[in-house]
Amino acid sequence: MRNGDKLNKYKMPRFRIGPLLIVFVLFALPAGMTAGTFSFTGVFQYDTDVQFFSFTLAAPATGVALRTWSYAGGVNGAGQTIGSGGFEPTLNLYQSDGTQMNPGISGPCSNPLSGNPVADLLPDSITGACADVYYPTTLSFPGGLWSPGTYIVALTLFANQGIGNLSDGFFAPSILGLPVPSNFTCQVGPLGYQGTPPTAPVTDPFCDEWSPGVERTGAWALDILNVDSATQAAAVPEPGTLSFALLGAATVLAARFRTRRG
Repeated sequence: MRNGDKLNKYKMPRFRIGPLLIVFVLFALPAGMTAGTFSFTGVFQYDTDVQFFSFTLAAPATGVALRTWSYAGGVNGAGQTIGSGGFEPTLNLYQSDGTQMNPGISGPCSNPLSGNPVADLLPDSITGACADVYYPTTLSFPGGLWSPGTYIVALTLFANQGIGNLSDGFFAPSILGLPVPSNFTCQVGPLGYQGTPPTAPVTDPFCDEWSPGVERTGAWALDILNVDSATQAAAVPEPGTLSFALLGAATVLAARFRTRRG
């Protein structure tokens, strides 16, 4: 099954309902505005978890990249060895006002290899899938020139991608109508990836769609490369409501960014 086809199995209509309440707390900005690599790691507890980041660019830039490491493992930009075994991630990107950009989805395998460990996606030792994310590709971001400003990144499971602009929410709560937090990837049937009979508890998280019945972990690892600053946010989801706190925080970050430039 191709990556672009995987969500089609749900056969659900695309409609807008109130997504998540996001309590967004920005960590302190780095003291300097020098372009560099920023590495983040963490652990999800549920299939519906979302982790937010934002990054800034002081001028038009090429070479900006985002790379996950936790599905197949590798060495991140901080020189830390990241183990394999994490869930299949998606990077949902937005402009500072919440307008959706092309997302970064997992794969495909790099063949032939370029010799660049950031760009080359390698197969996982258990599933054989190349299910980390390297962004941007020429398909997802033609031209490769980024405008100056602030950008928002939402890291999710592949099965819980963003469905449009940031205010439209994410697939599991907004389309499937699932409560937040909840798990669904280990269910049997159209919502989950397990066959009959299931080999993992159906209430567990992080079942793998490449190898039905194989459970992954909630570990994630993300590098944001060649940007002037990057921050991780603390997000607390609440079902059935919507807050623009995330956008407000991004606006504050943009204002601080402009002040530094001035």
